[in-house]
Amino acid sequence: MRPALLCVACVAILSGCSDFPDLDSAVSPEARRAEYPELVPIDGILARRGMAQLDGSEAEILAARAANLRARGQLLRDIAVNEDTRLRLTPELERLGG
Repeated sequence: MRPALLCVACVAILSGCSDFPDLDSAVSPEARRAEYPELVPIDGILARRGMAQLDGSEAEILAARAANLRARGQLLRDIAVNEDTRLRLTPELERLGG
């Protein structure tokens, strides 16, 4: 037991001595100053790529994934926002169009 504990302690101590990569230089200054990309409907993207027509199975898969994501989003909203918070936020969300 003691050798395993000693080994784990040594690994933990030595990992604190490692250098972290410089992530600040991973994004260029031009990219930092750039505007956020515009969100566009997927139909236009698919049409430009010649994929405007999905066959039945692809459309069903995408519809099922979208339904799953909506259900997960609703579950997260139900868990994360209690009734008091929901009542406080509802007028603001309606004002913003959400």
